[in-house]
Amino acid sequence: MSQIANSDPVTLPAETSPQTSAPTAESTATLKHPLGLYVLFGTEMWERFCYYGMRALLVLFLVEHHGWQPSEANGVFKWYTSLVYLTPLMGGFLADRYLGLRPSIALGGTLMGIGAFLLTQEPLSIFYIGLGLLILGNGFFKPNITTLVGRMYVPGDARRDRAFTIFYMGINLGGLLGPIICGQWLRAHYGFNYGFGATGVAMVFSLLIFVGFRKQVERDVLAAGNTLGKGATVSRESVKARQDQRDEAQPAAKGLTPAIGRAFMMSMGVLFGMLIPVYFIFGFVNGTVPLSGLFMPVAVAVISVLMTVNLLRIKGAARDKSLVIFILFVFQLLFWMAFEQAGNSLTLWAAFHTQRKMAFFNFEPELYQSVNGVFIVIFAPVLAWIWLRLNRVGREPSTPMKMAISMVFIGLSSLAMIGATASENATVSRIPVREVPAGIDLAKFDAGRLSFDAEKHEIVVKGVLPSFVVNDLLKQSSDPKYVESVEAFVRASSSASTEHPVSGKIEGTPADYAPLGAFAAGDATWDSGTLTVKKAIDPPARVALLSEGAPSEWRRALRSLAGESDAARVAGYWLLLSYLLATFGELCISPVGYSMVTKLAPTRFASLFMAVWLLSNSVAQYIGGSIGESWGKVTPTDYFGIFVASSAVGAMLLFLLVRPVRKLMHEVR
Repeated sequence: MSQIANSDPVTLPAETSPQTSAPTAESTATLKHPLGLYVLFGTEMWERFCYYGMRALLVLFLVEHHGWQPSEANGVFKWYTSLVYLTPLMGGFLADRYLGLRPSIALGGTLMGIGAFLLTQEPLSIFYIGLGLLILGNGFFKPNITTLVGRMYVPGDARRDRAFTIFYMGINLGGLLGPIICGQWLRAHYGFNYGFGATGVAMVFSLLIFVGFRKQVERDVLAAGNTLGKGATVSRESVKARQDQRDEAQPAAKGLTPAIGRAFMMSMGVLFGMLIPVYFIFGFVNGTVPLSGLFMPVAVAVISVLMTVNLLRIKGAARDKSLVIFILFVFQLLFWMAFEQAGNSLTLWAAFHTQRKMAFFNFEPELYQSVNGVFIVIFAPVLAWIWLRLNRVGREPSTPMKMAISMVFIGLSSLAMIGATASENATVSRIPVREVPAGIDLAKFDAGRLSFDAEKHEIVVKGVLPSFVVNDLLKQSSDPKYVESVEAFVRASSSASTEHPVSGKIEGTPADYAPLGAFAAGDATWDSGTLTVKKAIDPPARVALLSEGAPSEWRRALRSLAGESDAARVAGYWLLLSYLLATFGELCISPVGYSMVTKLAPTRFASLFMAVWLLSNSVAQYIGGSIGESWGKVTPTDYFGIFVASSAVGAMLLFLLVRPVRKLMHEVR
């Protein structure tokens, strides 16, 4: 989230490109904004409430409710977030060529509303359909509502920038309120279904605002000489187009410095366009990479080739400027890859490794996802004032320098999390147990932080032993016949009711088997190896039932160790520090990205280059989510160390490239 929300999947319209056409008297006669702007503000605010509220719940829902391991949950998160950032490219194209803006927004909002309500349904198959509708609906909704904001103003209208600032405050407000209401309040007190249901209600509010006041929006767009249909009526011919012609005629920059920039771009093209896709294709042929794993590497390779072909068509200084976009693409990707850990690894850290009480207040895990919005509201004006003061004395950092500074801040943010993991890791917990069940290798659980002291007959854990590790261990320690019969019984229980109970034989049960703790009183009975239920077994009850099959002493020891290790939870101030540093980084990179592309991209390739810039968010979500699949397999210290290293390397490279990149930018700063 940010006022210039580069972390949001936004396709800026062509009208937001710098224009120098003289503003009309009507556009400058008053400082008041069209009423339609506030309609779009409310529409966007509730849509962002839906997105960020749902994102705050997704990973925890799969881990806590369905009993998944973090690696599995992060796999779903990876695909959801990467596709959410990819579909706006398709939705913007279809709206511009075929559908028009208003029908696209209404269609997208409707699909998202249906998808959000489907998330409240228990079968995972329906849940996946809901995610798919949210992804598809976002593609139609998100880029086109942003375009509408631009179409309320004629080119050169001085109010346009302030309008987008107001609009993006709606993004911040929705992103701030979503996790609080859906997670801190509804999920914590009433359950996940209520949290997901609130996201559906938010989309209903969003649609009602847009549809109810659509005439006002249309009047304001028409008053600016634009249309809600396919394309705009205001001429886009401007000084920018003539500038492109001069850039093509102007010679490219000479010397060693710009040559370094071109060499870097060429090496990145070979990496993304050839080496990475070839690696994944060979992995697929060898059976180590699934078919789905080819999608993003091949897509990026195709785009890399397409961009190379188009760059060859551009001449002179215009090619230099275009190269800058693709050089900085790499660093934008590295930044968002680390920043967007908020939705997966940082949420898991908040849920399982962080103390809930802080300053006499109970912080639910989802609440931390709102602090970024709070910090933006507080510090965005401060940073804007700093840049203004530096600009007045000719010391404001250039665009590549600001991006390099952002890489430093995101690296420090991950470094703060290493401090948190070191603090947690210092607490060691022990529980006596005679032996580890046969076939269980503790080194393969909890990233190797769990071990057995054979001399003292104790199981030992460094830091917190999360509940998902305990559940996995208990399931792996159970008789395979027990696991198989429980899974079969869970499937059969879907038809159970008070009038028609379902019974089943549970094989391989331990001597002290007592499964009734997994159910509400009166809903289940146990008699001589046969379990009878009067309602379907939901996912939490299934997890509890599977955990009852492990040997009794081992089961009690693990649960005691989990309770004992809870003392290793660290203060929430570590997370707040991490989010604060990440926000500083975001405020350095977000406001400059879109503006840079519109200034540097040739007019005839403006939409294509903006699409590529936006693609970096999708690729970053995919890579960050792929790294997230290692959560629980590598230690938390090593996990956050990945992002410290990537950010440090990125910062050092970009600091070295600042001068070459500035020369490639020519007069643009």
